[in-house]
Amino acid sequence: MHYKLHKELSVQTALLQFYCFLTRGFFLEKEFISDFDYGNENIDKIHDMASPEKWDGDYSIIIRRISKTKEIVEKAKSYLQWNQKCNNEKIAEYMHNNPAFYEDGISIQDLSEILEINGVLENGYMFHDRFHGYPEKNLYRYGVDCLDFLYSASFFYNEGFDYFNERKSPILYSELHKLPSTEMKRIQSKEEMMFRSFRESFINFIFFVESFINSVGYDAYLKGNGANDSEKNKLKGIKSISSRGFKSYLSIKGKFKEYSRILSGTELDTENPIIENYINECVELRNQYVHSSPEKGSLKISLEEWKEKCDLMIDKQCFEVLNIFWKGCYPEKQFPVIIFNELSSSSFKGRLGKMMIAKETK
Repeated sequence: MHYKLHKELSVQTALLQFYCFLTRGFFLEKEFISDFDYGNENIDKIHDMASPEKWDGDYSIIIRRISKTKEIVEKAKSYLQWNQKCNNEKIAEYMHNNPAFYEDGISIQDLSEILEINGVLENGYMFHDRFHGYPEKNLYRYGVDCLDFLYSASFFYNEGFDYFNERKSPILYSELHKLPSTEMKRIQSKEEMMFRSFRESFINFIFFVESFINSVGYDAYLKGNGANDSEKNKLKGIKSISSRGFKSYLSIKGKFKEYSRILSGTELDTENPIIENYINECVELRNQYVHSSPEKGSLKISLEEWKEKCDLMIDKQCFEVLNIFWKGCYPEKQFPVIIFNELSSSSFKGRLGKMMIAKETK
């Protein structure tokens, strides 16, 4: 009986930690703290049961704690729209092996092995994306790697847009005394602020596109695609590994070709004008800035040209490139809804949203 009760309390406590954290936004603050504290008290009892010197032999307390813990778990589970698909022991094992769960959340791959999340997968979340639960009631949080770059592109574009349209002005020399004593005092002109903002926005678009491409490849790798080790490595971006273990990596053009060939059986035509222009002009421009040096000289691009490049990327180019790549990999599969919705929203000032937001599946 001792072993059985010790194991049951351990498993139920892990379930409490797992479900209460994911649904924390549905609890009143005091209620959440109380339930989590109850779980911590369980852990103390679990340690006592494992120590002959500390265990007092009162199993009635353990039985009551198991019953109360189950009530908390069921309440927390009721806030999730997904049903559990694995046994309780698997969740306990996951919590034991992932101490950074509260900070990092849970990967979609691991979540799919624990809960029925078909709707999440249909929305286009990839296996390495992460779910952080509900920090607020009915407001969930996912961590999607490539979207960080899109949000950065939006931030820099909107910053430049405000200066461009006289909505914002740089600080004047006469206002320097208002700044904290530790803040850098170099004054930048409005033109310089616009130039940097639009340039950074454009470069983050390039980061976003490549991150999306990398995500598609790595997601396919996690799902077991690739007929052999060579193809599996290519889905991770690795072109080859030498006899000494040195890795060479695929270029952006190589990823277009290899990922589409491995996933659809047909290699994407990188001489398609949309893809060719993107690689030869946009990616190359990004590379020239990221890998700049005095020997190469400086590029002569005006702030108006940077803004035009951003506007084209927002209105048309970015999605065109992503969609061609996606269809090259998955001809019959819907483009990821979550990415489409972010690109089609009105996050970029002055650029109207596409007004065609796809409905996410719950």
